[in-house]
Amino acid sequence: MAEPRLPLSNTGGEDASLMLLERLAHDLRGPLSPLQTAAYLLRRDDLEPERRAELLEIIERQTTRLSAMVQEVSDWTRARQSRLVEHRRPVGASLLVELGCAAAGPMLRMDLPETLDTAMVDGDAQRLVQMLSTLVEFMRTKAGEGTVSVRASSTDNVLVIVVEAPGATWADGERESLFKKAQAAPFDEGLGMRLLLAQSIAHAHGGAVDIGETSGDGTRLDVRLPLAG
Repeated sequence: MAEPRLPLSNTGGEDASLMLLERLAHDLRGPLSPLQTAAYLLRRDDLEPERRAELLEIIERQTTRLSAMVQEVSDWTRARQSRLVEHRRPVGASLLVELGCAAAGPMLRMDLPETLDTAMVDGDAQRLVQMLSTLVEFMRTKAGEGTVSVRASSTDNVLVIVVEAPGATWADGERESLFKKAQAAPFDEGLGMRLLLAQSIAHAHGGAVDIGETSGDGTRLDVRLPLAG
């Protein structure tokens, strides 16, 4: 199955490409400005040790942010060329969910039934973990001080992963645009393309990421991936 191309926005052609380049230039200046300022101030001979430590922390933080932005551009380019997923092998479904949730912190509730212990997904483990961790991180921002729940199950040879933030709400127009264009206000101070990349990873594995329905208040994302065998 050919890997689907990543959609940039609802509009296409040269105008969309120019808009992307303009946005990249704008967003990349975000971490560059404090880096330049910190480098300039570090040249001062009268700089106090405490201030020097603060500036070094700024450089480390903004360098990490800039590196993540560059990786986002690289992944977006690979997705547009249908090259985001290249290496596939069987990976345990439970392990996939556990790794995808590893960085979520204590405010996460995970439900992994024993029936998934032998279930396998034929795919790129690194990309699948990237996909799930992106969705969990996004839901963490939606939940605020609340708890994010991740539930996994299998039905009809399909792995179903539900990522939910009970009590959270969608912003105006967010549901309609979440997987259709880059976020205007990224949840991670990035370039706003990580959710599109997560969707592209799922599609490349023959699966999908969709906005799920909740019985009451809350935000929910549903992941479906075909199981191996």
